[in-house]
Amino acid sequence: MVASPLQLLPRFMEAMLGASPAVVYATDPGWWQGRLHYLGVNVAELCGIEREALRECPQRWLECIDASCRESLFAQLETARHDGTSRLCLQYAVFHLDGTRHHLQDDIVLHRGTDGELVELVGSLVDVTERQTLLERFEKLSEQLPGTLYQCRLAPDGRLDFPFVSAGIRRLFGLAPETVMGRASVALERVHSEDGEGLWRSILRSARRLSVWRHEFRYHHPDGYQLWVHGQAKPERQPDGSILWHGFCEDVTLRRQAQLALAENERRYRFIVENVSDLILLLDADGLCRFASPSVGRILGHAPQDLQLRPMIELLPPDDASRVQRHIHETARMGSNLRLELRARHAQGHYVWLETACSPYVSPLNGRYEWILAVGRDVTDRKLREMKLHELSTIDSLTGALNRGAFLGCLRSALEAADPSAARSSLVIFDIDHFKAINDTWGHAAGDLVLASLGEICRSTLRAHDIFGRIGGEEFALVLVSQPLQEAIGLAERLRGKFENVLVEFHGEWLNFTVSFGVAERRDDEPIEDLMHRADMGLYAAKRHGRNRVHRAPGEPTDDKTP
Repeated sequence: MVASPLQLLPRFMEAMLGASPAVVYATDPGWWQGRLHYLGVNVAELCGIEREALRECPQRWLECIDASCRESLFAQLETARHDGTSRLCLQYAVFHLDGTRHHLQDDIVLHRGTDGELVELVGSLVDVTERQTLLERFEKLSEQLPGTLYQCRLAPDGRLDFPFVSAGIRRLFGLAPETVMGRASVALERVHSEDGEGLWRSILRSARRLSVWRHEFRYHHPDGYQLWVHGQAKPERQPDGSILWHGFCEDVTLRRQAQLALAENERRYRFIVENVSDLILLLDADGLCRFASPSVGRILGHAPQDLQLRPMIELLPPDDASRVQRHIHETARMGSNLRLELRARHAQGHYVWLETACSPYVSPLNGRYEWILAVGRDVTDRKLREMKLHELSTIDSLTGALNRGAFLGCLRSALEAADPSAARSSLVIFDIDHFKAINDTWGHAAGDLVLASLGEICRSTLRAHDIFGRIGGEEFALVLVSQPLQEAIGLAERLRGKFENVLVEFHGEWLNFTVSFGVAERRDDEPIEDLMHRADMGLYAAKRHGRNRVHRAPGEPTDDKTP
């Protein structure tokens, strides 16, 4: 038999081995079932059995080993005996006589004779209980993570393996940790065929640059479903030239599905926005356009990009811009929706009527509105019809004057809005003298010509803000805002002169007519009815005094020139 190297050690070497935390031993090929050649003195610290007792009966060591793993240990030894392995690392637990459990790492060197036959096993026992405890704690902590921790190594020859994976890989990938650590391809071959190439490119790029690796890919789970995985790892270059990553993988299927659903919704809404006939604008709190739908080109003649960061007040008519902007701002500030009709200037210069709905987005953080979504529909044709109908319902088609109802409404509004500190306003009521005789003599067609002529003269003489109405068959009225009595009398006198001198042709005949006027200046807080009554009294006085004249209302101050 070949002598064991340990049998030749001098005493001082044994003393040094005894001082080591490792327990060195040597056995024949039978391991602890055979004969011990050497055993360190500090073995009692591991199992509570003295060295001499174990020398006499090595099997007592096997009795200390956890029964659940003995068969596996012998299987590993048997494999090493036959495949020519020279080194073997076993990990197992032994029970101390005091009842404590110790985790050991047994590093074994297999010595063979010249014929290759196994002659001796030399082992080194190290107590790794503390390390195992930490590892178990780490495993428990890693089990709480939604994914798996791992180490991935890329060898210089391009081979990829996993030195370590946590137990979470079973939950995430449906694979046992030892399976993946033994053969990396078991996990890699389940990566979606469309994602495999991109995954490898990202790994090689991280290895080349030593940059943090981040990637998302699809994975076919052994249970038959597909999931999205997000991986992140930090690389380190090892002394042998390999790259070692320390990283974490997690299931991001729900997040990815939400992103895909969000992208699909965005695509759907963009399709709607880009094809809807209505105009859609997104304005910020400063009134600047942040988005305009393509329909802006059809409705307002502008390209969407031309309106970017442009104040929308520029599209409103100057006389409405400030009022509309203030109304929208105040309503949005209260977080309320608003519907209104407004005019917007077309790129060609004309105005388009828009029926617009404005909805503000109010920030939950500060309670202020940040955006306004404005949806506008072109209602120009409808608005023009409404205006035409309104005109037909308020305007006398023969004379162009307001009808009685519209005139009385404008009279009330004008006088209520008049500034009391400004010049007083006046009311003029007038009618055509002997109009019935014109109708009786020449017919109603002739009377209509006379009425039309009167209306034309009034419209050409009056100011733009004067209010002209037809309040009876041949009776008319004027509201002269901020025009006192004397000025109103002067205007009435000019009109009277024009009426007196005009000739109306009717079937080759020339007709003339005269008009009588009553003028009243409104007094402080005088009711509308009283003002109209006084002007009527002035008209009746003009009739009594011979017609074709201007007469002030009873009670108005007189001068030498006017009755």
